[in-house]
Amino acid sequence: MISAKRSWMSVVVMVLCVSLLAACGGNGKNESGSENAGSASAGGSQKKVTLRFMTWDSGQTLQPYQNAINAFMEKHPNIEVKVESVPDNYDQKLLTALASNTAPDVFMAWNYPLYVPGGALEDLGPWVEKEQYDLDMYYPILMDYMKYDGKLWGLPTTYSPRAIYYNKKLFDDAKVPYPQDGWTWDEFVEMVEKLTKPGQYGFIATPDDVFTAQPFFWSNGGDLISDDGKQIEGVLNSEQNVKTMEFLKRVYDASSKINTAGKFSTNNGIEAFQTGQIAMWDNGMWPLGDMLAAGKLDLGTVTHPIPEGGTLKGIIHTSGYSMPKNGEHKDEAWELIKFMSGPEGSKIITANKFAFSPVMQVDKENGYANDPYLKAFAKELEGSDKLIANMRTEKWSQAEDIIRSGFQAIFYHNDDIKKMLDTTAQKAQEVLK
Repeated sequence: MISAKRSWMSVVVMVLCVSLLAACGGNGKNESGSENAGSASAGGSQKKVTLRFMTWDSGQTLQPYQNAINAFMEKHPNIEVKVESVPDNYDQKLLTALASNTAPDVFMAWNYPLYVPGGALEDLGPWVEKEQYDLDMYYPILMDYMKYDGKLWGLPTTYSPRAIYYNKKLFDDAKVPYPQDGWTWDEFVEMVEKLTKPGQYGFIATPDDVFTAQPFFWSNGGDLISDDGKQIEGVLNSEQNVKTMEFLKRVYDASSKINTAGKFSTNNGIEAFQTGQIAMWDNGMWPLGDMLAAGKLDLGTVTHPIPEGGTLKGIIHTSGYSMPKNGEHKDEAWELIKFMSGPEGSKIITANKFAFSPVMQVDKENGYANDPYLKAFAKELEGSDKLIANMRTEKWSQAEDIIRSGFQAIFYHNDDIKKMLDTTAQKAQEVLK
């Protein structure tokens, strides 16, 4: 569940490496998912096998996955799983491993358009079909994230929508009522203005976080790219998006404008929020447990504000468990993927409320939708029917850089919104050709 920022040229080189290796035929082992699916069994081979499991999680966010892996090894004494935590430069390191045929047996992935073109990932479709694995247990929107180019590349790990955290003390000090679900953009801007003073920001909005801005565009009927990932011009510069950018610019001018040094960003202001420098903060579920355990502030959560006549459209952070096409222990890897993604493993992983389970029944049993801190996130899921732009085209990273520059011109230099969106859309469209 990450939003990776990477050098486009390095990604291109790595993907080309993967493509070349795939073209050379790899090592000739396990080249067909259907062949391996034919030999898969409930417990895999009885021969002692060691699997490598790679994740970007570390520290406290890694422990829930380790707990599930420990439970898996108890059920499968012939399989040992060694966890490899790679919190930095994850995409680049995984691409390099795939290109050199040294990829782990199971790994977490979120940006399938980045990996699929190289031909190094295993299509899980034949495995699912062989044993009639039940995909209906999962939320449909999560399964959309697992697919690209008509094939299934992973089974879902966990997921988290985003919501707005708010510091109740700062609201009380400013005599501002707490926000309520269904609040409007105008009400949001008004609160941001009242909660902003020297040394305190009502909210941090920056043009650098194109990723986190997507729900605002969606809720107003707009988007950044077409659903099929082929069109930016005519989409980015729509009339709905002009109005959305006017709103985001109002938010920026009301509070973030004084953040000229770029001290915070929408996505990484946890310390500033915890120390009372930010009154409202946009993020996923994962920081919640630690903040509540620390007990340093009285906080609440609320759904994102929506425009007049708009609808709540949440953004989803999720990822999949995947395996390489040329893996040596694919039967056992498939068993691990099923366990971690399925009811038993996902219930263990989500026990501490840092994320939701991808299995609908587990979510229902957990009762998180009724938790006072989590119900806002659950409501955000109800309106989540859009894939993030990254999942629609492998060329999004380069297009996003261009769009970010356009947003910066609007936020920082007060460029005309309609003209800049027109120019930006035209430039971004060129990289899709």
